[in-house]
Amino acid sequence: MTWFSLASYWLTNSVIMDIVGTPSATNKNKGWPFGNDATPVVNNFVKISYLVFLMLQYILALGNRPKGSKVAYTLSFIYFSIVQLYILVLSFYLVAQAFSGGNLDLNLDDGVAGFIGSFFTSTSGLVLIALVSTYGIYFLSSILYLDPWHMLTSSWAYFLGMPSSINVLMVYAFCNWHDVSWGTKGSDQAGSLPSAQTKKADAKTNFVEELDKPQADIDTQFEFTVKRALSPWHPPEEKEDANLDDSYKRFRTNLVLLWVLSNSFLALCINNEGIRNLCLTVVRPGILRLFSGLLLRCRFSGLSGLCGFWARLGCCVVFRGVDLNFE
Repeated sequence: MTWFSLASYWLTNSVIMDIVGTPSATNKNKGWPFGNDATPVVNNFVKISYLVFLMLQYILALGNRPKGSKVAYTLSFIYFSIVQLYILVLSFYLVAQAFSGGNLDLNLDDGVAGFIGSFFTSTSGLVLIALVSTYGIYFLSSILYLDPWHMLTSSWAYFLGMPSSINVLMVYAFCNWHDVSWGTKGSDQAGSLPSAQTKKADAKTNFVEELDKPQADIDTQFEFTVKRALSPWHPPEEKEDANLDDSYKRFRTNLVLLWVLSNSFLALCINNEGIRNLCLTVVRPGILRLFSGLLLRCRFSGLSGLCGFWARLGCCVVFRGVDLNFE
């Protein structure tokens, strides 16, 4: 699921903006918060600028130092935080509309059975379950840990920074897969060995000493020189040695291509009905329900694992207390 977090985050934001902000005749939904005419335009602008800032991260991560691009990275963090704040406001509005009898596709006329049936089959109900399972886990965990105050003081910074950790930090990590020096803090550089201190003595006179050679050695050296002078000249063959750094960069390139193409393919498969619908101006309940169902199943599996961990932790605490009482 982490591999497709780039596409899943984009799809989640798009689905929430479409459900809340795009008017639809099927569920009698009204555009909120800017009205039926302005809200789709604002949402489309947010989506286009979201993709522009996402492409900017690849340009910044491929060869640029973060310290040399402070302004661009700062603007990216601020923009993704604003988008996340906007999505949180829409999510809370969606939850409030669902439980206050708003104009969502929930059956409120046939009693509890009709409401439950429509809740688990409608797009809005699935999105609501996904939101509650996502943010409710944090609140429930903090209450079980008997430290719920950080949810009021520090959770807002974590929630606003979640898209930046995926769209900025993860993109930088993938694009710099070949370079391990930025995470080692200099530990990859070997220290220099101690060297001996030498001092050249000043000679009074320079002289050349020639040793006497036997005649056979002189003839052999002369014959070798003549043969080398008479032999035709052949250009030296350049052998390209395998460079370890090039292999790392090639692996990085293939990894980034596979990551980007797989996430793009997932996004296009879920909301693709042609180039015109890439702006997501029309709500497609079938496609949205499919994505929401997949998201709900992933969240439910994570919630089930967390409940199992809580149960095991509770048993350990109980048995530990029993052992202490016997002691």
